[in-house]
Amino acid sequence: MKKKFISLNLKTVSVSILLLSSSLSAQTNVFDDVIATSPNHTFLEAALIQEGLDVALQNPAGTLTVFAPDDAAFTALATALGTDIAGLLAVPNLTDILAYHVLGIEVPSSGVTNGAIVQPLSTTNTLKLTLTSTGSVFVNHAQVTTPNLTTDNGIVHVLNAILLPVETVVDVAIDNGFSTLTTAVVTAELLPALTNPLALFTVFAPTNAAFDNLAAALGTDLAGILANPELADILLYHVVNGEVLSTDLTNGAVATLNGQSVTINLMSGVMVNNANVTLADVTADNGVVHVIDAVLVPSLSNISELNAANLEVYPNPSNDVIKISNISATEFSIINNIGSVVKSGKVANNEISVSDLENGNYFIQLTNSTSIYQAKFIKM
Repeated sequence: MKKKFISLNLKTVSVSILLLSSSLSAQTNVFDDVIATSPNHTFLEAALIQEGLDVALQNPAGTLTVFAPDDAAFTALATALGTDIAGLLAVPNLTDILAYHVLGIEVPSSGVTNGAIVQPLSTTNTLKLTLTSTGSVFVNHAQVTTPNLTTDNGIVHVLNAILLPVETVVDVAIDNGFSTLTTAVVTAELLPALTNPLALFTVFAPTNAAFDNLAAALGTDLAGILANPELADILLYHVVNGEVLSTDLTNGAVATLNGQSVTINLMSGVMVNNANVTLADVTADNGVVHVIDAVLVPSLSNISELNAANLEVYPNPSNDVIKISNISATEFSIINNIGSVVKSGKVANNEISVSDLENGNYFIQLTNSTSIYQAKFIKM
């Protein structure tokens, strides 16, 4: 009886081991069952095997999220860098780049929140997530094209670009306490554009106090500014294409990404419209940031543009007097770039003194008995 009892237990244990072994072998994982079987991830598969990271992605106890760039993403990056796939696979920090695509937790697309900052297995930098108003998901600048490929040890989201753990102009804002600017960029869904590691930007970055001052001037609060339907245009008015260091700035107009120009004035320090540059040349891998003490506002929705083409103001820019031709006007108002009237009165001899104005961009609005006219001018 004793032998029979022991034998029965041994059989039970053996069956249990066999069942457990069968269960483990039936488990799926993000490497073998998604990446290695995908016809569009041959370069990612080769990179993971070369760096020995395939084993980590096969771990049956894992809870992983893998952002998987497709072959087209590898080809595009190689082309942008002037190399080929072999050149990409030979970069010295390839292991870190691949680890930058992996989270140690499972995050389905339904768990993504706009503006979330998450730490991947690489500790070189964080990932910035965007959920757009149309439901698209971005990881830094890369869009998720196929979400939620689920296995037993994690989830794979296919990306259309490779993520690089570089310091971007967004990181400069995040790391240096520009919380309002960061929130505005997230709200306007501009994270994907500004985290592009292959682009170069010059950003004029308003401080938190600058946003507070704008809110006070407009009689609103930060929530009111963030709710502005033109928020994206306002923020893009702070961004110039290319890297422009303070030593490269010259007096005059500089085009921004919203299509309008800001005015640079180097007569006393560095000014951008009415804002002072308080800290210049904070460099990032994809550009440079210049800190400014005011928010730049590109347009004024409360000013009519009726008959603006009929109004000529000269000289423009001006540092003393502006003159008006072809208009019989009796009243004028000068409005700064946050919508405040800074000067008004009657027009005398078709000219108006602007010597008492601060340097920057202004609107002048003229009225007579029949019409309203408007023009922009620059005080330098």
